[in-house]
Amino acid sequence: MGETVTKEQVTSVKNEWRTACGQHARRYAKAALAGVCAMVIVGCTTTPTPFTSSELDTFAADKRKRAISESQEQVTGSIDLYEAMARALKYNLDHRLEMSEVALRYAELSDGEFDMLPDLVARVDWSDRSNQPFSRSLRTDGSVSDVLTTSEDPGSTYSSLELSWDVLDFGLSYYRSKQNADRVLIAEEQRRSTINRVIEDVRTAYWRAVAAERLLGPIKQLEAQATAALEDAKQQVASGEGDQLEALRYQREMYETVRRAQSLERDLSVAKNQLAALMNLPQNASYRVGIPSRRDLRTPITRMTSEQMADMAFRNRPEMREIAYRLRINDVEDQAAVLELLPSIRAYAGLNYDTNQFLLNDDWTSWGARVSWDLMNIARLPRTKRVITSQGALLDARALALTQAISTQVYVSNKRFHSLQRETRIARENKVVSDKIFEQAKVEFESGVGSERELVQERLNAVLASLRFDSTYAEMQGAFANVYASVGLDAFDGQMTGNESVDELAASLRSLWHDRGDKG
Repeated sequence: MGETVTKEQVTSVKNEWRTACGQHARRYAKAALAGVCAMVIVGCTTTPTPFTSSELDTFAADKRKRAISESQEQVTGSIDLYEAMARALKYNLDHRLEMSEVALRYAELSDGEFDMLPDLVARVDWSDRSNQPFSRSLRTDGSVSDVLTTSEDPGSTYSSLELSWDVLDFGLSYYRSKQNADRVLIAEEQRRSTINRVIEDVRTAYWRAVAAERLLGPIKQLEAQATAALEDAKQQVASGEGDQLEALRYQREMYETVRRAQSLERDLSVAKNQLAALMNLPQNASYRVGIPSRRDLRTPITRMTSEQMADMAFRNRPEMREIAYRLRINDVEDQAAVLELLPSIRAYAGLNYDTNQFLLNDDWTSWGARVSWDLMNIARLPRTKRVITSQGALLDARALALTQAISTQVYVSNKRFHSLQRETRIARENKVVSDKIFEQAKVEFESGVGSERELVQERLNAVLASLRFDSTYAEMQGAFANVYASVGLDAFDGQMTGNESVDELAASLRSLWHDRGDKG
């Protein structure tokens, strides 16, 4: 007969089997845990990944294509000064960048206003486990009950919709919103500064482009005439006829004339490219600029004293206003630092539902309040105060330094404009005299009295006199705009929506600058 197996032996075998299984399970669990850790570590490790050549080509092609929008109004005729200014306002990329900055600040202001609203949080928690969550209970006599019980499902879903509002967060969000509003105004001032700079550059570049339109033709004629005379001088030297020293000197003069003509052509040939860049036209665009009459400019604002102009600048300059707004942001930061010392009080109310079948009430409404106080903010306050005070002192020092710089700029811009007015009058008179001398030399050459050498030299002098006049006049136009920029008056009096046409902007600019003394 077989040997009888007792209950104790069966229990012993089960325990050994469970121990063995547990050891194997722990080994497998350790191995699995090690594998998961390795995967997490590898997954959290990143290496720099540069763009490929094809990706960079795609990026560059996209930006080059979009730099000049297809929706830009086409150039249909010659561009006058105010159309050039209008196109710069509407399409200049620096100005569009500042407009994007303003739009971003407005978006941040709008987004920050939501921080003052209560939080409405929907929450769903799902959980499950491999066995029942049984537990024992402790009796009053200190013994443990053998009865296993549970009040939870092994798997359940809990969901809630809670509305909460933190008084401290509301106060801080209110201060942050005020700071964001000032940042919007700072972006607007930076845009004003960019507009003034662009308009000033356009005025100078436009009149240089006008000079190019006027003079490139005569310069090419001068170069052709000097080159022909140079060939005659070379032939005279090669043939040995006439005064050889005089022929060599004449040849040297013609070389110098050709060189100066080519230099003038090089400087003027890029003037229209510079203006095209300010108007955001393609560099290979073919366009003409109108050639208006050149008039004496009168700036009404220069009748004020330098002190009056400086006072106006301190109120209006974008840089001064920007510092004022930053000081106000710093003051608000000081108030927010004090507010952070207060305890946080959060009131809440919510709807709850739980799928746990052992609950008597599986859906309920909850409400209450939570109070928390970060006591470390009290210890941090002195340091925060020092930072805020130092920031305020830095901004104040920057404002003082800017005050002195603005005073100097106002004085210099005023003096420079009046000086260029005098230089322009002298350059105009010199041009008139040079033109008369050239016409007289031309008459004498055609009558056989004068020499070609003298004719070429006087043509060069006439071209140089015209160039000096146009160059000085272009500088005076830039100085004219700089006077208004130095006192902080806007180069464009109006709010742009981006939907205005070039003609509408040009008409507005023309009206504004005519009132300021520009009669061109």
